Formats: sequence, C-alpha cells, structure tokens
Amino acid sequence: MSRVAVLFFSAAYAAIAADPTALTLGPSLEREISGFQTHEYSIAMHEGEYAGLVLKHRGVDFTVRLLAPSGGSVDFSVPQRPGDEESTGFVATTAGTYRLDIRAPYRGTTGRYELRLTEIRPATEHDRRLYEALTLGSESYRLFRTQEFTKALPLARRAVEIFERESGQQNSAAARWLSHLGRMQSEVGAYDQAEPLLRQALELQEKIRGPEHPETLTTLGYLGNVYGYVGDYARAEQLLSRSCQSIEMTLGKDHPALAACLLGISTMHQDRADFAAVENELQRAAAIDERAFEPDDYRTLRALNNLGVLYNAQREFARAEPILQRVVDGVQKTLGPDSAELAMPLWNLALTVSEYRKDFPRALDLYTRALALLERSKGPEHPDVGSVLNNTANIYKSLGDYRRALEMHTRVHEMWEKSLGPYHGRTVLSLGNLARTYASMGDAENTIKFQTMADEALEKNLELNLAIGSERQKLAYFDSVAERTDRTISYQVKLAPDSQEAARLAALAALQRKGRVLDAMSLNLVSLRERMNAEDRALLDTWNSATSQFAGLALRGPGLLSRADYQKRLADLAEKREHAEAELGRRSAEFQGQSQPVTLASVQTAMPKDAALIEFATWRPFAPQQYNQDAYGERRYIAYVVRASGSVRWKELGPSKEIDRALDDFRNALADPERQDVRPAARALDQRLMQPLQSLIGDATRLLISPEGSLNLLPFQALVDEGGHYLVERYSISYLSSGRDLLRLQERRRSHNPPLIVADPAFGDTVTPPVFQAASARRSITVGADLKDLYFAPLAGAAQEARAIHELFPDARVLAGSEATESALKHVDAPSILHVATHGFFLPATPGQASSNPLLRSGLAMAGANHRSGGADDGIFTALEASGLNLWGTRLVTLSACDSGIGEIRSSEGVYGLRRAFVLAGAESLVMSLWAVSDSVTREMMTEFYTDLRKGLGRGEALRRAQLAMLKRKGREHPFYWASFIQSGEWGNLQGRR
Repeated sequence: MSRVAVLFFSAAYAAIAADPTALTLGPSLEREISGFQTHEYSIAMHEGEYAGLVLKHRGVDFTVRLLAPSGGSVDFSVPQRPGDEESTGFVATTAGTYRLDIRAPYRGTTGRYELRLTEIRPATEHDRRLYEALTLGSESYRLFRTQEFTKALPLARRAVEIFERESGQQNSAAARWLSHLGRMQSEVGAYDQAEPLLRQALELQEKIRGPEHPETLTTLGYLGNVYGYVGDYARAEQLLSRSCQSIEMTLGKDHPALAACLLGISTMHQDRADFAAVENELQRAAAIDERAFEPDDYRTLRALNNLGVLYNAQREFARAEPILQRVVDGVQKTLGPDSAELAMPLWNLALTVSEYRKDFPRALDLYTRALALLERSKGPEHPDVGSVLNNTANIYKSLGDYRRALEMHTRVHEMWEKSLGPYHGRTVLSLGNLARTYASMGDAENTIKFQTMADEALEKNLELNLAIGSERQKLAYFDSVAERTDRTISYQVKLAPDSQEAARLAALAALQRKGRVLDAMSLNLVSLRERMNAEDRALLDTWNSATSQFAGLALRGPGLLSRADYQKRLADLAEKREHAEAELGRRSAEFQGQSQPVTLASVQTAMPKDAALIEFATWRPFAPQQYNQDAYGERRYIAYVVRASGSVRWKELGPSKEIDRALDDFRNALADPERQDVRPAARALDQRLMQPLQSLIGDATRLLISPEGSLNLLPFQALVDEGGHYLVERYSISYLSSGRDLLRLQERRRSHNPPLIVADPAFGDTVTPPVFQAASARRSITVGADLKDLYFAPLAGAAQEARAIHELFPDARVLAGSEATESALKHVDAPSILHVATHGFFLPATPGQASSNPLLRSGLAMAGANHRSGGADDGIFTALEASGLNLWGTRLVTLSACDSGIGEIRSSEGVYGLRRAFVLAGAESLVMSLWAVSDSVTREMMTEFYTDLRKGLGRGEALRRAQLAMLKRKGREHPFYWASFIQSGEWGNLQGRR
C-alpha cells in the first residue's frame, strides 16, 4: 500500500547582490526583478524601534525575508497578484542593521515590485504583539515544511490567538494563519479540527479578500483536500475543481499555484482509481514546476513523487522506479538523509523495489528508514505508520520470518481498527493479511479463523459500500475486493479440503457475493418507491438516508468528528437505520426479501428436500507465500452443492479456459440443427461439469443452478449424461443468479393486473435497404451490426402464439400490431404474466459506439421500430428502460424473442442485458432464450408451455414438459429446437405452489 504524498521542504534562499541597498524613509522604490534574483536592502535600527513597510505587486511574484543582526529570520506575507498591496513591519529586538531580501522565486519570470519604508518610530506594545505573532507564524511554517508538525502546531495556534486578539477576528492576517493551522491539522490526520478552521478562514477571506483572491482559492483547495482525505469525494471534487479553475483564470496556466492545486485534485482522483485523470493532472503539474524551479527543488520533486506513485498503482514499475529514485536522491541532496520529507518517497520506492525487483533486503532498508521518519513526524499511531508496517510485514512473510510478520500484522490491525474503525477497507486488509500469514505457515485452523473474521468484516464493508454510489462505482468497488473470494476458496481447497467449516465459509462467500451489485441496484431503484404508498415511501427515504450517512461515516472512520462524537453519531445512525429497516420489513415483502442477512442455514431452510443447489464459482489459486500479484494463478471453476440438510459438498472442476472452450464448441454445435456432433460435444462438457457432481447431488430430482461466467449461456438441460440421456430427461432445472435468491423467493408477491400479451408489433417499413434483416427468426444482432442498420421483418408466428395463449388465459389483455408500442410497455403495472413476442437484439461493444452500457445495447423491437422516429416512443425498448418497469408481483415474464437471455457477461454479476433488466424490475420468474430459433418453433414451444401452466404445473416443470414434447417430435430431436429457452427464478406454479 502506498499513499500519494505532497512533499514539503524549503529551497535554498541564496542571495546574489553583494552590497545591500540602504532603505530610507521617502517615496516608494520600484524595481524590476527576474527569476531567482535577490535584491538586498539594509535598514539601520535602534533596539525597540518599529519599521513600517508597504509591499506592492507590480507584475511579478516575490518573497520577502527579514534577517536580523543576531542571525534569526522572519518571512513576511506578500501580495499575491498584480495590484495587490501588503502593509507589514517589524520590531528591532536588538540594535543594528537589518537586511531585507526580496527574491523572485520562479525561473523565467520578470516583472516589477514596489517597496516603501513608511515609518521608523518607537514600537508600541501592539506592534510587539503583532511582530511576535508574525515571528511565531513564520517559524511554524518553516517547521511545517520540514514536517516537524508537533513543534509547528503550538506555534501556529499561538500566532492565531495573538492576531485575533490584537487585530480582531475580521483580519486578513488572522485568516491567513487560520488557513495555515487548518492545513497542518489535516496533515497530521486531525480532520475534525482542520475542517472548521479552514471553513472559518475561507469565510473571512471571501469577505475580506474576495472569492477569487489567490489566498481564498488556496484555502478552498486545502478544504477540498480535507474532504478528499475523509472520502467525501463529491465535495472534494467540487471545491478542488473550482479552486484549480479560478487559479488558472486569475494567475495563469503556468503559475506554480496551479501545479499545487492539480496535485491536490490528483490525490483525490488516485483514491478513486481514476488513473487517466491523475496522469494528466500530474504531468501538467510536473511541466509547470520544471519550468519554474530547479531540478532538485522540492516543488519539482513533489509532482514526480506522485507520478511514481501512480505508476506503482498501475503496476508500471519500470516507469516508476527511475522517477522515485530521482525524488529520493533529490531530497537527500537538498535536505540530507534524516529529513522527514524523505519518508514518503522512501516508502514509495520501497514498494517499487519489492514488487519489481524482488529485492527484499533493499526494500526492508527503505521501509525501515521511512518508518523511523514517519513515527518522528506523525507519531507512532498514525494510519500511514500502519501502512508501512503492513508492507514490511508482507516482506517478512515472503522471507519466511512468520513470527515477525505476525507481530507486525497484529499491531497494524489494532492500530487501524482503533483509528479507522472496524469496517474500513484497511481494517479488512489487516485481517486478511493475518489469515495469509497463517496460511503461509500451513496453520489451517488459524487461517480459517482469521479468514472468517476477514470475510465477516468484508461483508459489512460491502454492504456499506454498495449502499452508496452509482452502478459503475459499485462495480468498480466490488471488482477491487474480488481477490478476497479467491483467497477464501483457495484456503478451503488447498489448505483445508476436509474441513466442513472451511467448505461452508467458501460456499457462503459465493452465496453472498455473486450478483451482489444486482441486488444492491434492485433495492435502490426508483421503481421500488413507486410500488409503495406515501407512508412507506417516506420510511424508505428515511432508511436510504440513514444508510448512506452510516455507510459514509463507517467507511471513512472518524473523519471530521472527534472519536467520542464519531461513536455517538454512528450509534445514532445505526439505531435510526435499524428501526426504519425493521418497520420496512414489516410493511414490504419486497424489502424484507432483499435485505435479510444471508447465511447457509437460512438458504438450506428455504430449499425443497428434492432439490440440490449447485453454486458455481470461479477462483484463482492463491499461493500465500508468494509476493502480491505473483501469488495468483489462472482462473478455475469450482462447484458447491447444497441440500436442504447435511454438509456442504464441493468439487474442483478445472481451468476456466478449457471449460469455456468446450462450452464454445457446444454452443456452436447447438446453433446449427444440421450439425451431427452435438451429442458428443454435450457429453464432453457434461464430463467436465456435471458428471463430477453426480455423487454430490445424490437423489435430488430438481437442480437449482447458479451459474458463473460463461456458464450463464449454457443450457444445462441439453448436456448428455453417462447413460446417453439429455439432462432434461433426468432433472427439472431452474436457474438462479445466486443461491440467496431462495430467500427472496420465500416472499409471496401479489399481482395488480391480469396477464398482458405483447406480440407481433407493427415494425413499419423502411425506405432504405436494410444492412441486416431480422426475418422469420426472432434473432438478435450479430457482431458488427449497428442498431440504425437493422430492419425488423414481420413475425406471423408471434401473432398465432398470442392467440393461442389468449385462448388459454382469456382474461389476458393483448397488445398487437400498432398497439404493441414502447410507451404501452413502459406503463405496465405488475400484470400477473407479461409475455412479449417480438424481435430481440444485443449489440456487442464496438469502438466508437455511443454507449458502453450493455443495458443500452440490448432490447426489444416494438411498433414503429423500423422508423427510428426518435423521442420517448421510438420503437426501441432498451434493457435500461426495462429495468425501470414495475413488475413487483409479476409472476412470470416470458421473453419470446431470440437471444433474450444473452448479453455482456461480468464475473460474479451474471449477464448484463434483458436478463438482468427484468430481474431489476421485480419479475419473480423469467423465461428467456439463449440463441436464435425460428418463429414457428418458438410458437410451438410457447403453446406447449402455457398449456401446462394452465393445468397448474410449475413454471420450471411446464417448460421441461414442453422441451420433452419437442424432443420426441420427428425432426425436432436436435437441441437447437427445444433447448433454447431456460427458466430463471421461482419454479413453482402460478399460484405459488411448488
């Protein structure tokens, strides 16, 4: 783990002029100065005298330092932009000649400044107090730049107190030092103290200086950084973006103040893994600094340091190493080997050396040096100290020094749990590293113990993270913790294969995490609110608000609160959330079904005795002794079999690549009814997937299959067993997104309306020849096709299909022809059955495509689809639109369209397309197709299916009977004809009986 760091250390303040110019009372002195030049002035003073000065910015930035005869120095505040004026002064503590150095700090700049000595007189007590505050503030800033924070903070506090007492709180100097004090508090992690100080300073500066003054914008950036540190990225983005944009407009695109602002916003983007933005911002900052400063100046090195951190995060170690080595060498050259500013670059270089070079002795030396400097500057309990200890412990583990590794990981866990809270990502990381170290030792008992603790903490962490943010953000976060599942399964398979505790832990991980983002999205959709009455909606809003606040606070730790206030606030939010959740669960079966905790015991209780749940998962074998990414092998399939009672049983199935290749061969054979090799291909795949599970399935006659990865596109009923029979002849098969679906399916749903049949839309004519014609097959778009090029041909079989179903369900409403519109489908209100017979489509992602969202590339063709009229009713009903339907209470959705069950596959999240959309909409059960079949065959299949549904058969069994009937017909034996449709979700009959 590394942290993006902005380096703070002072450059040399070298003088050029040999003989100072005597400064006397009189008119202003205006002079031109160029980058890195220093103008020296002398002022003869008696002890106890006060000298008043006025400084004006006339087109060049400059700094001012006072050097006393005794050797001490004080830095004055200076005007920040052309036309600004600063009144200041000093008190002579001893008699003698005082020197005033004015320096242009940026290379390549030339301009003018104005200086005037306004008075020399006996100092008043007020003068002495203000000069004391200026001296304290100047020394505080010097210590701050060398990261001696414990010494700097009390000086800054004292300076603020004096300025406020002597000049009042509405004073620019008081505001300036309030801002400095807030910045220091944020650097030591005291965000609860930093935020109010910076807000107070910002309010004063906006009032005194104006909202666009450089000092105001600098404070705005500091405040944005604080929000970024505590994970409040929305506010951080807003403030930092405004600060950077205004600085660029006010001071120009080449000003170093813009570089400093870009560093702040890049740190926030790094935390959010927005690496493209980070690289652009850091390269801009580095270019500005390299033009303005010397190569070894800290302001040049700070952007390079962060660029090296970025390359580490992207595992581009060959790019990171020379950059970070240059930073370390530059800091050591400028400040020496014991400078606190070396801590971060040493830490970052150590990570590169250990990951890239595997030079562990050198990495340990670098970490040891960084640790000593961090403990000195930030204290031994700072979270950054824990990060260095964590990385160091991982190296000791890799070297086989397990005792030392365990000691360090235990200390890190205690530090992070105390400072960041039990649900923070780093706390979860520390538990995982304890489990990993025990696994490296071969200690199965402690490995499973700590991995159980890690998984329990991760489950809470996931619950909180998935309660906030967009679907993209939820998926990004979920992907970032995917390796935790790899570890849990690896420990079970490799270290504890005979342990039922380990098997249950691994099966539970699969149950809890598969389709997790889908569940989070379905629970947070706007359509859920629309299904409730006003009182329930208000309660849901209360729960959502409390959940979001609790999640943000729990995940980022104390943040802007004191520890006591943090714990109280957490407890209050938890109580508010739990109360709302309990009441919602009492009022809403849907909410109750989706929010209840997932345990193996609860899943087993929800299972029929004649069923076996097959929870497929993929995992990467994890070698805990190896270092970081080298520890993970090629992905493999595994299956966990769960019955209503008894032990969890499992079987490792082999490499994913090999099984996926066999699956592709089988799907190719399925797609062509002329292929004679479909049975051998089906048998070959069965030998890899299902035959190894036969002894685990036992006497079960119903298979509840939760597929993973490419298995989502496999019709398991078309596999051939060792006796030469298709599995449809042996089992009734239903699909689940995860075994935890069984918990949700326990809640009975009430439909609002009778069945709705949407069929044979009037697609309309097109005046241009079609590039691709969807003729009699209800087919989807092939690779390379574009929606604008499609022509949807009429479907005569769909009309016949609708009539046949209507005869079986005479209370059904039928929308056909010009009435089968997109608008009509959007306004459905939970019909008991929704049957849609039309063309389906799925567009694979292609370069330059307008949308990368697979829910916008998948959909159904409705009336007018060939006209592409645009607007809200253009005839194209996308999966994204389908996800917003109100289908809570709809017992069955049948998508009688080709390829309606395919889409973009995401690991652990299933198929993104119509399949996902209708689950999000609330459908209890879904029948969909996995490839394109003819219009007439689909009509035959659907007529058989609905006939048996009407007789009271279950949704799964009715589809199985229709498939068996088709299999027995001459010319229909090939699974191309009968195996296309699968049933997902509740398999019982339409009255809810199984």
